[in-house]
Amino acid sequence: MQQTALAFGSQRDDDVDAIHQATALYTVEAECNALLDDLTWPASGGMLLDPGAGSGAMLVAAIKRLQPARNDPQALAERVRGYEFHPGAAEAARRNIAGYLIEAGWAGPAATAAAARIVETRDFLLSPVPVGEASAAFSNPPWLRYAGLPPAYRADFEAAVPAHARADLMHAYMERMAQVVRPGGQIGAILSDRFLFNEGAAALRARLGASFAVTAIRRLDASSAFFRPKTRRKGTAPRVHPVAIVLSSGANGRHLAAEPFRFEGDAPPPGVALGDLARIQIAPWIGPDGIFSVRNRAPFPGANLVPIVEPEDIDPHHDRIGPVRRWAFVTHPETEPPESVLRHLEGQLERMPPRGRRRVRWVPPESFAHRLPLKEPAILVPRIAKTLRAIPLPPGVVPTGHNLVVVSGERPEVVSGWLRHPLVQAQALQHAPRLEGGYLSLTATFVRALIVPHDAFGR
Repeated sequence: MQQTALAFGSQRDDDVDAIHQATALYTVEAECNALLDDLTWPASGGMLLDPGAGSGAMLVAAIKRLQPARNDPQALAERVRGYEFHPGAAEAARRNIAGYLIEAGWAGPAATAAAARIVETRDFLLSPVPVGEASAAFSNPPWLRYAGLPPAYRADFEAAVPAHARADLMHAYMERMAQVVRPGGQIGAILSDRFLFNEGAAALRARLGASFAVTAIRRLDASSAFFRPKTRRKGTAPRVHPVAIVLSSGANGRHLAAEPFRFEGDAPPPGVALGDLARIQIAPWIGPDGIFSVRNRAPFPGANLVPIVEPEDIDPHHDRIGPVRRWAFVTHPETEPPESVLRHLEGQLERMPPRGRRRVRWVPPESFAHRLPLKEPAILVPRIAKTLRAIPLPPGVVPTGHNLVVVSGERPEVVSGWLRHPLVQAQALQHAPRLEGGYLSLTATFVRALIVPHDAFGR
């Protein structure tokens, strides 16, 4: 098959190299084989396409289980095919395929010819590709958000990829794979789990779900599922939370939808959404320490100060807030604060990053005077934590740093009981977006959607 070369030294060549460096995350053979098992390939028949072949590991795994007749490049290329847009990676894939075939008893020229037919240097997204030839698409597609694409490549990407699939290269690959497989075909992919729940993938999930059902899905361990983890330091796991998924056209199964996709067995219990029981607001960010917050309150009028609690003020062992160590200025846009407060701000505001600067200089980046502090006790939920935590927040104290404040007409211990219920905790652990180091991202939207079981209400 003719190779579609990229011009050496061109801007596109530089862009492709940058994307490759950011996305080169290859799958170990055990996970390739597990995904082939999920696809029931090669027993399912037809041609298998890897549209992002990388170093060829997935193609080699497929060829091994196919056990092709020796020295017949054309017959093998009719069963297994791959595209790779990075010339260096494509050449590595061909070497790896040829090397395996030679080990399996092929003559060198035949093995080289087969590898050349199988792996084509082609951009799966930006160049024409055959439609309907593949019975299955099988890939660990590149994962890179739209904002990370080089500008010149991004322009062509926008022209070639529909709006609902542009948020990530991974989304675009899923969209294109769904287009190229034949009717009744399958897609087997290793994806970041954000594809299953992010709002940016909602429209794509709905479109895929109109034709494909999920017939297999598994969580993978990022520390063992990949090799060459991007450019991260040796020995560290990539910052991803992968799943292996099979989508089958015209099959029975669970269809994707715009709503976040939950794993089987992870359905929420019967109950009431926390957002229907309580008001959940986000604690303000008031900028770097020492601008709108002070450690020494003596020089300033007490009426212009309020005690604050920051993440480091929370005892991680007992989930209690420690003694007050800082106070924040309470200011209003229409009312100039006392001279002592103005002098302090004028001497410190040069340290405020651009995103925190306001036209009225005495107003913090996110004003809180109209809604905090609360007159009644509430519950503080750290937005980044390893578990869902419920910390009593006394009245008259302002939390900062984008943590969550849960306010309800119920007593704080009742609300804490809701959040600490084992089934609520399980929802958080199973479905919250993962961050590095085992931490969860507990956004206001996510916490509002948590279901408090009926038995948490004592009835």
